[in-house]
Amino acid sequence: MNTLLSNNEQQLKSAIPLIKTYDERLQALNHWWGKISLIGKINSQNVSDSILEEMHYTREKFSKLQGRLIENLLKAHLQKRIADDHNKSQVAIDILIRNLFERTADVGFLATDDDIRAFLLKPNKDANDVLTLQARLQEYVKKYSVYDEIIILDPQGNVQVNLDPNSKITHSDDPLIANTLNTSEDYVETFRKSDLQPQLEHSLIYSCAIKSNNHQNADTLGVLCLCFRFDDEMQGIFNNLQAESAASTITIVDNKGTVIATNHPDKISLNDRLPKHEAPIIVKFNKHEYLSTQSHTKGYQGFMGLSWCGQVMTPLIEAFKHSKDTQDSQKDAFTLLDSELFSDDLKEIYRSSSLINDDLSLVVLNGIIAAARNNAVEFMPVLSEIKKTGQGITSIFSDSIDNLQDTVLSARLSDVRFFASLAIDIMDRNLYERANDCRWWALTTVFREHLQELELTVQAKQEITDILHYINDLYTVYTNLYVYDKNGIIIAVSNKEQADMIGKPTEQHSGAQEALQNTNSQTYSVSSFTPSNQYQDDYTYIYNASITSMQQPTVIGGIGIVFDSTPEFKEMLNDTLPTDEQGVALQGCFAFYCQRDGMIISHTQNSPQKVGEILDLDKSLLMLGNGQQDSLLLNYKGTNYAVGISASNGYREYKTTGDYNNDIVAFVMLPS
Repeated sequence: MNTLLSNNEQQLKSAIPLIKTYDERLQALNHWWGKISLIGKINSQNVSDSILEEMHYTREKFSKLQGRLIENLLKAHLQKRIADDHNKSQVAIDILIRNLFERTADVGFLATDDDIRAFLLKPNKDANDVLTLQARLQEYVKKYSVYDEIIILDPQGNVQVNLDPNSKITHSDDPLIANTLNTSEDYVETFRKSDLQPQLEHSLIYSCAIKSNNHQNADTLGVLCLCFRFDDEMQGIFNNLQAESAASTITIVDNKGTVIATNHPDKISLNDRLPKHEAPIIVKFNKHEYLSTQSHTKGYQGFMGLSWCGQVMTPLIEAFKHSKDTQDSQKDAFTLLDSELFSDDLKEIYRSSSLINDDLSLVVLNGIIAAARNNAVEFMPVLSEIKKTGQGITSIFSDSIDNLQDTVLSARLSDVRFFASLAIDIMDRNLYERANDCRWWALTTVFREHLQELELTVQAKQEITDILHYINDLYTVYTNLYVYDKNGIIIAVSNKEQADMIGKPTEQHSGAQEALQNTNSQTYSVSSFTPSNQYQDDYTYIYNASITSMQQPTVIGGIGIVFDSTPEFKEMLNDTLPTDEQGVALQGCFAFYCQRDGMIISHTQNSPQKVGEILDLDKSLLMLGNGQQDSLLLNYKGTNYAVGISASNGYREYKTTGDYNNDIVAFVMLPS
């Protein structure tokens, strides 16, 4: 930021109306002071030169202080703008990458689906076989609405099955097919125009080779392509980050700086080329000047995607039209001199302006006395004007420092509110995947075939165990996956350390009993957030779905998936803590996830309260409406904090269709 400021100081001053006004007013007063002093020197020969020298010295002190004040104002406004744009650019790319990480596991799992393998191995497939597999894939898309197309091809690129009824594709020459068949990686990620979806400007496709079995050297049967709803997802991300009327344009750019997603295509369009840079810069684009901020993804569990970046472009002419988030009642409790929000330099300016004005009052008083002694009546108006000018400068100092206080507090409150909203969004998006996973895995044909048998053989249990183990290797956010029969007795687990659970009934509050009463493949059940013996008697969620018979919608068992809540929630919260320029969390800040009743379900380091405790704050703070955010200043356990609060609102179909209610409130606490 310092480089940006030093290289563009005058340009930035002109772009911030308030600073420009203060600067012009101070210069005008200084100019007038100079004129008054000159008049006094010419016409007041009877007054001691020391009085004029003291006035001149006081004016110089004011002048030096003015420069420091303007510099602090400029830094505060610029810092707020950059922080706001950086938050948006960082979140835009990181939320996307988190979502795409889940897709890499999905394509690996679906490529091993036995029904798809059986379909491709069948020598004489008919229309009925195609319809049957399409129906199965439709079940998948009903749960994972992030996909707009699934395509299964043979090794030659001939389409065997696809879901989009409007697509007439029968063959593809897209190089991704050969890349997928020849890669040593688990999947191939492709973003560009593709003949697999010729109607789209670009497609984001995850592809994986379909093998005859899970052995490394198994025969290749074809290629599975999952087509991600990229534009739809980006629109949702953009809408959550800022209002449509906001001046900034949020974009995702590829490794060449080409725009691949934008929330304001009328200002910055797809395929526009934006400058690549590390620190924020001012750039000229389409004849307009923009403040540009770019953020590389932090990645998620080692997944970095396709080297994309988030980039925010804010027109310089509109960059500093800040709204105020502070209220006078809040400012009263957090005085300038006591708050950690303000720099030592600003506090010194605040004190010095008062002292200089006091000095000026003494100089004027001495001048009045000297003028009276020396019968210098002509000097009295000069003193009066000097006093008025000094008072005018002091007034500007007071106003500008008040504005600076508003700006700093507003930035702090805006930050914590933004991060609390981000924390809840990340949770909703993550748990959306968990609700989908349990329902999809419940459709596994091997599970259904074995559970509808009168008696499970050792081999059948081993087959179920092997599948659970394979899935758990792909989806590492679970500590255990287990299958239970229609009586709720656990028959197989993915985690060998939990093998002693086999043959035992599921826990009463695990959600299993609700699943066993459900025949709808679109419905799931979730345990309350409570200690579980499946999670070493610690707090967690267990997601459940019923397993139904192949012949009729009769429940024959269920699947429970144990979310690794402690590290996963903590990582979500850690990723949303305010940080310094080096990416290190600000000293003393921490965050919570709470239920509506105030019970803490997760927290970061530095938290004075732990999981299972009731949050020691006013309970009205937990009553925000779904999707609402707030921020305020308050005292918590003897320390003043800027607090951001946000209540869950769901994601796509999760918590938005009445299928599951579990309101969570996120708190981000930053010492102030």
